[in-house]
Amino acid sequence: MFGEDYNPNSRRRIIFYYTLSLCAVIVLMDVFSSWRTRPLEETITVDANRTKPVAIAPIQTPTELPTADRDIETAGDRIAAAVIYLKRKQNEPALNALEQASAATQRALARNPDKGVIREQLQATNQQLETVKDLIRSGRIGTATIALKEVDQKLEAVSY
Repeated sequence: MFGEDYNPNSRRRIIFYYTLSLCAVIVLMDVFSSWRTRPLEETITVDANRTKPVAIAPIQTPTELPTADRDIETAGDRIAAAVIYLKRKQNEPALNALEQASAATQRALARNPDKGVIREQLQATNQQLETVKDLIRSGRIGTATIALKEVDQKLEAVSY
């Protein structure tokens, strides 16, 4: 079958050694699994004077969250999208997102003409957005990204 070197006794010997090795592995697994540590018993002592937990008064919070202006939120979302577009080196989608942010801040300005501080901040935001658009058009993407992050933080402060 295998030529002149075939010996049926060597084949039986190999099978015997494999069987013996398998039995040895099973015995070792059984021995190691029986060496489990005993469960540890812990004793906890409780102060006799303190049988009840200390009552903590709940913190009073305002029941109503401030209402967010959806146009200001939209502008912030569009600015965040512009930052992502700039990181991906997509200038045109970033400029489109900034146009949408400018339109949203203009809508917020038109809807709330009497609020002085918010109005000034929104106008400053629009001016900064125009500056950022010019930075993007001139190819200064890094500076534009940093400026947009600052504008987004200021706009976040305006919305609340």
